[in-house]
Amino acid sequence: MGLSKTAEKLDEYYARMEAGKATKIKPGHVEKAITKLESRERDLLIEIEGTRKTSKKERLEQKLATTRDLISRAKWLMKEIG
Repeated sequence: MGLSKTAEKLDEYYARMEAGKATKIKPGHVEKAITKLESRERDLLIEIEGTRKTSKKERLEQKLATTRDLISRAKWLMKEIG
């Protein structure tokens, strides 16, 4: 699942929570999203380390910031449904 698909999935979970359907969100699904996001974070850190071009490094750092935001949102969601 790509970063954008994971973000879409988290947005869907948030919408379900707001609609009062949080009990239908399975914790395993959120855990899977967190695992994928954390893996993506590690990959980005490795890629940033090996990048010399400033513009590419900036793009990767933006992706890293987005990924970290999604991780924090997913962990918050996990606490809410857990």
